[in-house]
Amino acid sequence: MWDWNVVSGEAYFAPRYYAMLGYEENAFEPSFESFRELVHPDDWFRVVNSLRTAFEPEGPLFECEFRMRTPDDACRWVSSRGLITERSPDGQPLRMVGTLRDVHERHEAEAALLGQLAETQRLNAELEEAQVQLVQSEKMASIGQLSAGVAHEMNTPLGFVKSNIGTLENYVGTLLELLAGYQQATAGMAGVPELDEVREQLALAELDYLRSDIPELFSETRDGIQRVQRIVSDLKDFSHLGGEGWGYADIHRGLDSSLNILRNEIKHRADVVREYASLPELWCQSSQLNQVFLNLLANAAHSIEGRGRITVRTRVEGEFVVVEIEDTGCGIPPENLKRIFDAFFTTKPVGKGTGLGLSISYGIIRKHSGRIEVSSRPGHGSIFQVFLPLHGSAPGASDESAMPDEDGSPD
Repeated sequence: MWDWNVVSGEAYFAPRYYAMLGYEENAFEPSFESFRELVHPDDWFRVVNSLRTAFEPEGPLFECEFRMRTPDDACRWVSSRGLITERSPDGQPLRMVGTLRDVHERHEAEAALLGQLAETQRLNAELEEAQVQLVQSEKMASIGQLSAGVAHEMNTPLGFVKSNIGTLENYVGTLLELLAGYQQATAGMAGVPELDEVREQLALAELDYLRSDIPELFSETRDGIQRVQRIVSDLKDFSHLGGEGWGYADIHRGLDSSLNILRNEIKHRADVVREYASLPELWCQSSQLNQVFLNLLANAAHSIEGRGRITVRTRVEGEFVVVEIEDTGCGIPPENLKRIFDAFFTTKPVGKGTGLGLSISYGIIRKHSGRIEVSSRPGHGSIFQVFLPLHGSAPGASDESAMPDEDGSPD
């Protein structure tokens, strides 16, 4: 128990008061000032507020839980209750008596429980994110299988169309040569009605124009078929049924495949500038990296209003290969930079985005022991930098240093 003269500041502390805090009896002066010096600075404001409330006329009992310093400079949680036993004629408190109770073990147990709760919430959040990524991974695997199947089926008809076009070009060339020879052979013949009629038909057919235009048509057709074949090849590379395994891959080929797949999304919005450095092949999961590139390039295109530019750079920086994607889009507000890698966070209109692209990309790069850095200026555009280790780690390894800092951005 304790007894406090509010006016003089003198106090009485029972022997058990000292013992509870680990002090010898009378180890400190029995005064309010001694009490104040023992209270943890972070808790003093709460103690003062409780006392101020108790001092009011008809005020409640003084009740407060706080920490007090022990001889070894540790802290111990206590619960104090007090009652004003004397007041002046005008109602000012003169004396207060009360008790001090040790509640340290309860507080320790509550703190441990809160820690367990926080850990459970963190694990639940990780589990939810893992489930989301698993669903998205299954979806991508299904799309990949479909794309690979479609690409495989398209290859056969494209092959014989290309072959037939080549054969047809040779046949047409032979026919044009025969017509030219026929014209030359019959040029001096006159008075033959049938030849005159054929000459009129040849004139109407504009044979000279056909001779120049047909080769151009075949050339454009071959170019179109080759472009379709490249798209089919890129689809196969992107879906890559065996691509979930680890192996060496050409980063530039993955970037080009992603750009070709997004060509329709990008061509009306931006010019693409490639600034590729010489890179070694990387040990990675190529299909997953392709998904990262696809997400970053699609976001870059969608951020551009009107006409802009997307620059794709690569370089070797120390022990990392760096893939940098810069856009001249609307940029990202500073308050959103901390959240862009959070699952389900998106600034796109409802129905336009799931908020999973960057979250999944972040997880993929972390699995590759890499990191993603982003800088942005609203109204000027954004730069995403993907750092991938030159010497890939074992499959499934992750680098904890790639986790976001407290400000939400990667290290």
